[in-house]
Amino acid sequence: MKNALFFAVLTLFAVSSFAQSIPNDFLFIEGTAENEEHREFFLTNFAIEAATFGYTVTKTKQEAAYTFRFSVIPNTVMIDGVQRPAPPNDNQYILRIYLINNKDNMVVLRFDFFFTQLIEMYEYTQLIFLKATVYIPPAARSGGADRTVKTEDDRGWQNKWIYLRASVNYPVVFHVLKPTGLVGGQAVYDGTFDAPVDMIPLEHKIQPQPGATIGIEFQFLNFMSLEANFQVSMGDTSTYSYYNTAAGAELKFPIKTPFLIFEPYLAANYLLNPSPLFTEFPSLSFGAGIQIAAKGGKHGTFFVDINYLHSFTDAVMKNPYDPLAPNPEVLHYNRFVMGLGVGYKFGFFNKKKN
Repeated sequence: MKNALFFAVLTLFAVSSFAQSIPNDFLFIEGTAENEEHREFFLTNFAIEAATFGYTVTKTKQEAAYTFRFSVIPNTVMIDGVQRPAPPNDNQYILRIYLINNKDNMVVLRFDFFFTQLIEMYEYTQLIFLKATVYIPPAARSGGADRTVKTEDDRGWQNKWIYLRASVNYPVVFHVLKPTGLVGGQAVYDGTFDAPVDMIPLEHKIQPQPGATIGIEFQFLNFMSLEANFQVSMGDTSTYSYYNTAAGAELKFPIKTPFLIFEPYLAANYLLNPSPLFTEFPSLSFGAGIQIAAKGGKHGTFFVDINYLHSFTDAVMKNPYDPLAPNPEVLHYNRFVMGLGVGYKFGFFNKKKN
């Protein structure tokens, strides 16, 4: 009996000593919600935020110095003395956050955050996590003061899995006249090529076609990402009577510094409605460009985009000067585009820091 009592006291002392030695950055995350989708969403995103800021997420409460607890409950309001669900124009849920010191099971902090749709919470999970964990003493963390969270130096804006992109663009389209069938390499004519009766000299066509782009970018590696986008721009530069639409793809190679991201990329572009001014038109073009991005909040970037696209087949137009100068029947142009754009990208889902 004495041996059993001694063993129990020794075990209790050992557990107590271990609990006191747990580093403050060992964190246990738990939560409840009526909707399982809510629970899984917040468990996953708070775990991501914890890893981003240097915390070790434990499997049990006994292994952690603090517990980050949440609960999702329906939002209710008092109407005529009766507690009722919130009206449709109000937030429908309450996210209740607790920070608990596991040493004495004391609630260090409690606060509420109201929301309706989960998608809107991507923007706030980091803020909510920081608001709670800022009360965890940094001096006692494993590794010493060097492990303190430096929110001012956070580079999460550079390391998202997904970015949504929107931009306004100013592409300038160059149709460079080719000499095929032209007198002197630049004139349509009446009569014969060797003895023309009348000639009309032609010029290259330079057409600005302002427009906009929306897209989604997936950063599957820290140094490589892939973007798919949809573009719309003004068409005929003399009347702007129609619009060009195109689908694009860009393979990017991000180079990250503390303040900027340089993203050289390879591009492919496919015109969905080729210009009606041409009888033959090169729908597919290839090129390259670079985006230069700066921090635009915790989750996004402002960027400038400079690019070049080249078509490898001719744009062919019916001779518009028939019957005055009907020869040749068609005109050939070499087509390329130089573009400039400015825009914003908003990121979702934190990646591991570089």
